[in-house]
Amino acid sequence: MISFSVPSPLRRGVVAATISVVIIGALILIHDLSSSSNGFASHSQAAQLPTKNILSSPLAKNFGVVPKLIHQSWTSTDLPAKFEVWSRSCREQNPDWQWVLWTDEDNLNLVKKYFPWFLQYYEKLPGEIYRADLVRNMYMYLYGGMYADLDLECLRPANELFKSYNVTTVPHSSTYDGSYHSSSKAQEERKAFFGRMGTDEDFDHSIPNAWMAATPGHPFFLLSLEGVIEKLKQEDSAKLKAEVLTGPIALRQRINLYRDNYRDSDELDQRLSTSSMADVFGPQDRMKHAVEVLPFWNVYPYSWSRDGAAFRSLCSANSPEYDRERCKLVVAADHWGSYFITYWSHTWSAQGHNSDNLKNIQGGGAR
Repeated sequence: MISFSVPSPLRRGVVAATISVVIIGALILIHDLSSSSNGFASHSQAAQLPTKNILSSPLAKNFGVVPKLIHQSWTSTDLPAKFEVWSRSCREQNPDWQWVLWTDEDNLNLVKKYFPWFLQYYEKLPGEIYRADLVRNMYMYLYGGMYADLDLECLRPANELFKSYNVTTVPHSSTYDGSYHSSSKAQEERKAFFGRMGTDEDFDHSIPNAWMAATPGHPFFLLSLEGVIEKLKQEDSAKLKAEVLTGPIALRQRINLYRDNYRDSDELDQRLSTSSMADVFGPQDRMKHAVEVLPFWNVYPYSWSRDGAAFRSLCSANSPEYDRERCKLVVAADHWGSYFITYWSHTWSAQGHNSDNLKNIQGGGAR
């Protein structure tokens, strides 16, 4: 005979409490997973590496790996609200990386320490946006890692992206302290990564400088500095727009020059080593180098050029209807497997900051 026992009130209370705990735990887990998928989880994040520490650290001895460094820059360390949220997405998607926030003062200190011969040109630039554009080339050359504008959201871990291009990512310190040892040194090469915006390769702005990544010591970035010097010597710098002198138009021009003249060649290393741009690293054993321009869906799934007004209301940070989640849906960022998306805040102007656009990123978080 089967017998049934009736739970006592105490036992019923314990069972009910246990069920409640399980349900609450499940809800918290679902919430955390949802937050994580949106890039804004409240778990671990990339630790900040103070600029004084990175400026005093040794330079790399390993040139075929991408250091786990996220470089960003702003006038000061006080980030506007939306910049803070977008920046946090990159730190949380890459918790095993380190994050460096460079200020205008830090940038000047970097130039003085490693590029003193360039200081006269740096100071001659018409405004801070020009300097901010230019100095990110120095971050990449000296340290490598990944540079991201502050209006860029990180959607997936960057380690996955570099792995797909057969590039190893390692802690920053292991590039100089001898703790990294490659099992296939002969296969390593210096690489620089940029992203395509849209599909028109002839568009002057088709390779923005809002995102870039590299192994340390890639000679391409000295080629970019050389281009700035050439323009400053030949033309009135006050008449040159930032896009042309130090920004995306200049970047695309130098990439085309590199591809036409220096791809798979030692010539660039040899020429730069005997110029005023003497290599701060010394000889690099003729290691190969390459430049990769990634397809639009990797870095810039929202293109203010290709998508135009169709998506601007949702995807532009300066639109009253801006909505980051709906933006990612309409541009199919998840479908494409995009790693990043930029909301193009355009907070800069030749003289400083665009006050109207700056207001749009100062409050209200990033919906």
